[in-house]
Amino acid sequence: MGRGSGCKPTEGARDGGVSHMGWKASCILVSERSPRHLSAMPTHDPERARRLISVLGLGPCRSREMTTLDVGVYPDALVIGAYEGAAIIGHPDIVNACLEPRADPMTARILAAFPQAAVLRVGLHSVVNLWGYAYFERGNLVRAFGGTADDGVVLDEGDLLDEERPHFERSVVRDGRRFFFADIDGQMEEFDTSAFGEELTFEIMGRWLGCRPDRTSDEIDPIELPMESFERITVKRWWWPFTTG
Repeated sequence: MGRGSGCKPTEGARDGGVSHMGWKASCILVSERSPRHLSAMPTHDPERARRLISVLGLGPCRSREMTTLDVGVYPDALVIGAYEGAAIIGHPDIVNACLEPRADPMTARILAAFPQAAVLRVGLHSVVNLWGYAYFERGNLVRAFGGTADDGVVLDEGDLLDEERPHFERSVVRDGRRFFFADIDGQMEEFDTSAFGEELTFEIMGRWLGCRPDRTSDEIDPIELPMESFERITVKRWWWPFTTG
């Protein structure tokens, strides 16, 4: 993916290096405000985060540390950014549901907690070229698209979003398979859908973040959005060594 002048590469969720592909993602973006509200870098509210954990039934949890979206986009534990009119929920299990044709249990809880919001569920795993995104408005599925290198496209519902349309219009279908084109270092290269799914996912995420997460700039750097990581509190139970019968 080319980057314009003044833009900088980001690390964190990628497998390393400044390569065209190679990100991982497991998160849900929520906005009750205008598109790109998160590009204003709103302040994280810890109390709002704790209320959200309770509403979503993710507790009991305790805070580990403050972090950023660079970690929260593909975390190893629960990470939440809770803002006025918006939220980001990162959890390692979200990617496992990214090819669900409808709202999985976690997404369903989020839709219930934010009934008027625009919600985007995102999953990426570069090792198997897995991608999946599902876009909901006011609780209704608007668009979902996803698949893997082995299985091809397994999720394709709804009309194309504005961010997808130019890529699909430039694509071609040969022998039942769709191929996309991208300018890589000044040369047009061809990608099958599984290899291009990451590109499409970034385009959709830009609707929430103000820019694609791989193309930050001095003006917009959503990877630095403040978030908070949490760990599950293990409820201790009394051990009674005596049994009857």
